[in-house]
Amino acid sequence: MKITAKDLYGMFESSGIFERLIGSGDVEVTDIAPVEECSQSDLVFIGNKNYIRNLKGDPAVAVVSEDVLKKIGDPEYTVIVARNVNLAHAVIKQKFVDRDIRDEGWERVHPSAVVHESVRVPESTHIGPNAVVGRGVSLGDNVVIMANSVVEWGATVGDGTVIHPNVVLGYNCHVGRDCILKSGCVIGAEGFGFAQDAHGHNHRIPQTGNVVLGDRVVIGANDTIDRATYGTTLIKDRVVFDTLCHIGHNCEIGEDSIIISMTGISGSTKLGKRVICTGKTGMLDHLNIADDAVFLHRATVLTDIKEPGAYAGTPLLPLQTYFRNTKAIATAHEMKKRIQELEKKVEQLS
Repeated sequence: MKITAKDLYGMFESSGIFERLIGSGDVEVTDIAPVEECSQSDLVFIGNKNYIRNLKGDPAVAVVSEDVLKKIGDPEYTVIVARNVNLAHAVIKQKFVDRDIRDEGWERVHPSAVVHESVRVPESTHIGPNAVVGRGVSLGDNVVIMANSVVEWGATVGDGTVIHPNVVLGYNCHVGRDCILKSGCVIGAEGFGFAQDAHGHNHRIPQTGNVVLGDRVVIGANDTIDRATYGTTLIKDRVVFDTLCHIGHNCEIGEDSIIISMTGISGSTKLGKRVICTGKTGMLDHLNIADDAVFLHRATVLTDIKEPGAYAGTPLLPLQTYFRNTKAIATAHEMKKRIQELEKKVEQLS
């Protein structure tokens, strides 16, 4: 990375991320660093005024919010004011210092890869060691399939999608453009479907549907998304998953939702747009979840959620009610003692 402040500003100004440049535009940036470790040639991001105290020395350029600018006053370094510092951090780091996943040091299609003769591999697509690409798979441009991953027959991988090592993309499953499938995830394993006979013996119900991922979906390491019994398990555009999440058969996850580690969503549940499930959220099957619902503190969701808002805990409660109840629980033992004492006094008076 080597760029002047004015060139950096000009590169992203039209996108609306930056508002203005303050100080010398000629100063040169050579790297991006955290505020605690920056040097005089670094670019730093300060989105919260509480982080100012962590700034060690003067960077070359700081991307800051309006609140931070008011706090730092008139710094000696160049400042770029951003409407959304975290967003600026994301797009600039992607542009300049993201990992080059196509530079693995071997040829474009590794000799050990097994690619079915029916598959057309675009010139811009890379396939790593021991990867397997099955019959009738459709690969877009600029796709990367890394070592030991399997793309089963009839699957589709959209332009610009990256499949990290040890991923399984099941047969007839479809992945959109610019997706990221991280190591160990399984897309399109058979959903959990069994019938029991009179003796309690389990009989498998074949799951013959598929999984469809929209564009710019990120699947975390070791996530599992099961194929539908019939039809489709659908993950819509721009949904992002943390690691160790499970999505059951026939679920639907709405656009721009965020699913955090160890969340489990049972079959046929449908999430609206921009739903956030924080760690260890659990959802029963066949539910409908409203747009903009947020689930916190190991939320257990057993019924439909019809209104946006924040919910927490078990049993699930609106967030403020949950906080009040949690506070009351902390003093429940003392309250019990006081009630018992009052009961004794009432008995003595009667």
